Amino acid sequence: MSRILIFKAGTLAPYSTDFTCRFGDTEDTFIAAAGLAPDEVEVIDLYRDQPLPEIGAHAGVMITGAAAMVTEQAPWMLRGAAWLRAAVAADQPVLGICFGHQLLAHALGGTVGPNPTGLEAGTLPITLAPDPQDPLFGPVATGTRFQEHHYQTVLTPPPGSSVIGHSAQDAHQVLRHGPHAWGVQFHPELTGEMMRLLMDGMRADHAAAGVDPSDLDAGLADTPEGPALLQRFVALARG
Repeated sequence: MSRILIFKAGTLAPYSTDFTCRFGDTEDTFIAAAGLAPDEVEVIDLYRDQPLPEIGAHAGVMITGAAAMVTEQAPWMLRGAAWLRAAVAADQPVLGICFGHQLLAHALGGTVGPNPTGLEAGTLPITLAPDPQDPLFGPVATGTRFQEHHYQTVLTPPPGSSVIGHSAQDAHQVLRHGPHAWGVQFHPELTGEMMRLLMDGMRADHAAAGVDPSDLDAGLADTPEGPALLQRFVALARG
């Protein structure tokens, strides 16, 4: 019960072999940032349709980012969404990140689609609603910067969910779905150096989207509150 489940929703390998050689793949960034040992984690490749575990068999669940879009509604996404809906109903501690944030919101009845403001990327400040009682975000100062990279977003939060954070380009950066379930559009697992490597690997995509890659690189910086957030989630999940 003390193990953390990571639903891996995609791989970083197509974007940067330099990144994966130095830091590993998606799940490795989460394990390192959360301060976990490999034997404290179970990784399930959601996007490869691996069998899903019994709800409640882990202390908590984190869903990673992905290049895939929730609007694709692939079968593996539908299966994952159904599992997450049941997990939140069972009060399983859940944290969705980027794609995982969008999938969780979709699972609970929200809507997801292209961000009307376009690509949001870089090391950017998040405005947080003051709520010292929130066990995950209560210690985070408003204006704290996190790593961002997304084309789609949560357009409408699920019924009953609370918006506790927004950015200049995204009204739903942080959602709370219940006592122990959150979604964040940003990437708490990534450092500034990791972002630089990923941005280098995405230059063609950015150019095609009409974004100057050098503009995205300019403000990249480390975000120590990201790992602290993941570590706090693990501590909360374990009680």
